[in-house]
Amino acid sequence: MNRATLPLLLALVLLGNGLRSVISSTVFVSVGSFASFLKISASQTSAIIELLLGAVLLSLLVSPWMIARFSIRSLTMAMCLIASGAAFGLAAMFWTAPPVATREAMVMVLFPLIGFSLASMAPVAQLLTGWGGDRHAKLLTGVWAVAMPAAFLITPQFVRVVAPRYGLDVFFAGFAVVPLLLIAAIWLVREPTKVVTTDAVTPSLMALLPAILTLLVFELMTMLVTISGISSILTQAVALLFVITLVYLFRSRRAQESKGRADSATVSILVFLFFVNIATTGFFDTAYLVLHICSNTLIADRATFGALGQVCAAIGATALLARYQLQRMLMVVGGVIVVIGLGSYMLYFNYPVYEVYVGSRAVTGFGTGLLTTAAIFAVCNSAARGAGLSLFVAFVIIIGTEVGLELLEVFVQLADLAQISFDTTYMLIFAAQFVFAVIAIPFVLSKDR
Repeated sequence: MNRATLPLLLALVLLGNGLRSVISSTVFVSVGSFASFLKISASQTSAIIELLLGAVLLSLLVSPWMIARFSIRSLTMAMCLIASGAAFGLAAMFWTAPPVATREAMVMVLFPLIGFSLASMAPVAQLLTGWGGDRHAKLLTGVWAVAMPAAFLITPQFVRVVAPRYGLDVFFAGFAVVPLLLIAAIWLVREPTKVVTTDAVTPSLMALLPAILTLLVFELMTMLVTISGISSILTQAVALLFVITLVYLFRSRRAQESKGRADSATVSILVFLFFVNIATTGFFDTAYLVLHICSNTLIADRATFGALGQVCAAIGATALLARYQLQRMLMVVGGVIVVIGLGSYMLYFNYPVYEVYVGSRAVTGFGTGLLTTAAIFAVCNSAARGAGLSLFVAFVIIIGTEVGLELLEVFVQLADLAQISFDTTYMLIFAAQFVFAVIAIPFVLSKDR
């Protein structure tokens, strides 16, 4: 690979793993605008967000199967065309302002479509890190790790500038152009003659079927929890169905273990990431500030410094890991920093000041960036010994976040039914996040990492 194509490859890796976070953070920042335009309640808007995340998770789950059956260029071109068309469809919806029922139908179709197509680019971008050869592979892996926190840092600022001045229609129209640029870039970068493989075994679609079924039932359950609440008979019935599908998933996985067992170090790292992302959802600590009528400036500054800390940690970890094999140490150090950051959330009740609110989130973000980058490097290094797991890093990060959201949402509803006080409820939530982070650390303490 020559110097002229390296910037293109860097852009492909950065945008490939970052665009799904761009669209997700756009929706989170613009919840009020969507609720007003669609004339729906906040709970219904949250259900649409969950539908988007569900499509992202489904895409990340089946992407290794798609990558095994289609060339990287063909898959990139198809998914980018779908994403561009869906984004332009959203822009057209804001331009034409069709009847409310049509708007709701378009959103229910286009957001999952754009989420599914862009999410598939994350494992593709992960494979593209191997296109840089031994000389640039670590740099590209670091860029892949930085992409997601960078998106959460930049996008909210960008949306706040574009949306109020020009409208979301212009934002989505401009966004529709970006996937087309990726198509041009993927054809300009020369594929290495040596095929880069990351896993010894690629799961078949039938092998993924139990996981897909469990995921679909889980997403249905999360929507019902948001819309109908946990006291609804329908929600409880779907929760029971989820337990049944989960048992079926575990039994099917045990049956497949006899055919080949995955590398234990890789599995432990993924479990570590799963628990950390349950702990660091970032939703309920922000909700605490909103319910305490904190200023929008404080909440925005807190999110910005948290994302900035994560980006700085990811860049620093990449620089260290490019020279030294410090993956396990950085995962442990990052986990300890996250524990300290989450523990400082308990100070909110006695020291409700700007510095505590912002500083605690920045510390947590720094630790998250450090351990996530180290985990990505560790999983990529062990990919040759894995069994179809190295491409599931992005999936584990997002499923951990959503599981954390749902567990804590259920707890909030239970606390409300039990008439537990507001401060006591959030104190228990912060304590639970702290405990999940502590539970995660032992999974990366073993010497074989």
